[in-house]
This record gives sequence, C-alpha cells and structure tokens, in this order.
Amino acid sequence: MSDQPLIRNLKEGDLFQGFLLAQEAAYKVSTKGSEYLELKLSDASGDLKAFLWDVRAIEGDLEAIRADVFLRVKGTVTSYNGRLQLKLDKARFALDAEVGDLSAFFPVSARPVPEMLAELDGIIASVRDPWISQLLKALFVEDGDLRAAFALAPAAKSMHHAFLGGLLEHTLSILGMAERACAHYRVLNRDLVVAGVFLHDVGKTAELSYQRSFGYTDAGNLLGHIALEADWISRAVGKIPGFPEELRMQILHIVLSHHGRLEFGSPVLPKTPEALLVHYLDDLDGKLEVMFRAVEDGDGGGSWSPYSRALERMIYRRRWPEADRT
Repeated sequence: MSDQPLIRNLKEGDLFQGFLLAQEAAYKVSTKGSEYLELKLSDASGDLKAFLWDVRAIEGDLEAIRADVFLRVKGTVTSYNGRLQLKLDKARFALDAEVGDLSAFFPVSARPVPEMLAELDGIIASVRDPWISQLLKALFVEDGDLRAAFALAPAAKSMHHAFLGGLLEHTLSILGMAERACAHYRVLNRDLVVAGVFLHDVGKTAELSYQRSFGYTDAGNLLGHIALEADWISRAVGKIPGFPEELRMQILHIVLSHHGRLEFGSPVLPKTPEALLVHYLDDLDGKLEVMFRAVEDGDGGGSWSPYSRALERMIYRRRWPEADRT
C-alpha cells in the first residue's frame, strides 16, 4: 500500500495499480448486451467509481468480486461529467494478508479519539441537572461498549462525517456551537440542549455498519437510528429511579424531531426552543462539512465542484483569503 498513490492525489490520465477496498460491486449489462463490472473503490483518502468493461479480464473467481473485499486492480484514471473514475484493465480478489495494513483503507477523523473523548467527558462533567447528568454518564461513561462504538462510528454512510470517529467529531462540533447559542439565548435550557445533542445520533452506532465499507445493519434498515435511540433512552431512563416524566418527554422530543421535517424521517416537528436549536445546528454542521469537503477536494479541479446531491447544488471552490486575525 505504501508505494501506491492515494485516491485523492489521482489525476486524469494517471495509471493506477494496487489494492483498493470495494465498497460496492455489481455485474451489469450494457445497452449492447455485454456484461461489465461496476465498482466503488476506496482507500483512506476517498473513493471513486471504477468500470471493467470486459469481465473476461477478471482474474480468478468472478463471484469473489463483491462488496467489502479488497481487490488488486490495474487501470487508467479518466473523467466523466467532471468526476474522476477508473477504467480498469484487470481486477482480482485479494486476501487481507496481501494488503498488509488494513487501517490505510479506512478514512478516520483528523482529531485523535482520546482527545475527543476527553472533551466529551469534560462536557458531561459540566452538566448541572442531576437527572441529565445521570443519564449521560450511564450511556457515555459507564456503558463501555456504547462508548467505544460512539468513538468509532461514522456520522453517516456517505452524506457527512463519513469516516471513523465522525459521529464523535460531529457531536462535539454541534456541542461547541450549542454552548455559544445558549450563552446568547439565555432562556434556553443549556443542559437539555446538551442532552439532545449527545443523544440525537447515538443510534447510529447500531444503525450503521463500519467494519469494512460503510453501510446499514439489519436494525438500521428495519428501524433507523431515531427509533433505536428513542428505545435506548427510554430503557436508560427506566433504570434511574424517580427520573422526571416531563424531562423524559423533553429529551425524547429533541431526538424524535431533530431531522426537522416529517418527510426527512422525524415523526414530529420541533416544538420547543431546545429542539429547534438542535435541529438547525445538526443540519448546519452536516451541510458545512459537505461544503468544506467539496472545496478541499477541488485543488486544480476548477472553480466549481460537481453537482452535490446532498446539497442540491454545485459548490464554488474559490476561497477569499482569510483575514489576518493576529
């Protein structure tokens, strides 16, 4: 892996030969009736579509070419509709032992996980409401399995913060904005907002699979993260004697409404100031991360990004020079 280029550094016309992780793999039939292989290949730096137009060039068992396996491929970087892709000449299944360091194929947060967990613990320790404090400690401190999953999971399959540690980074980013908002709008219940931010996406630790490529678990497909976390919160609250029913409803309302609209998966609309704030901060952080990624991926690629399905627009990549803050 060390001697092959990263996907993010590839340019049109480059030759590529090496190992990549297949996130998606499908045999399809062209309009001319010939069978071809369509892939989504990745390393830690990103992913790109790849096509092998002649399946006879596959070495070994065709059935071994599937999602969540490593492949050794050879091909040329081309461009289609402003997006780079690989036109493959050869492909074959590769054993994990051939690949070596598997961590080189999984995108990770730029922030060290221990640093982020320390920040998480500091925020929990700052909560003054005794009931919210008990709830957050039970879930994020005392439950070692959930804490480990929360530190590892991505925040989404592909939309935003789609990397290991992404859920924790996304949560801490929202918490940073929430602290400033609560200092400005002093009528807000700060501890309730903190609880809502911590809990709004915790179900993604079970909704998403992230051992190889990012996808959805059976529970994720059948229930979704909002239903999962609502159940977890109710169970955790049930283990805290005397937990106020009004507070339980307020926390659950933030979680259930955080997507903001019924058509986006929320069973209810935000109907409290705290719920409205969590929704908009969550939405803002996710969309800004998508924009930042589009701008950063644009070195040498023109002034505009390809069309973003997540934002329903192209992104202008030219940045105004940052003001001197010294």
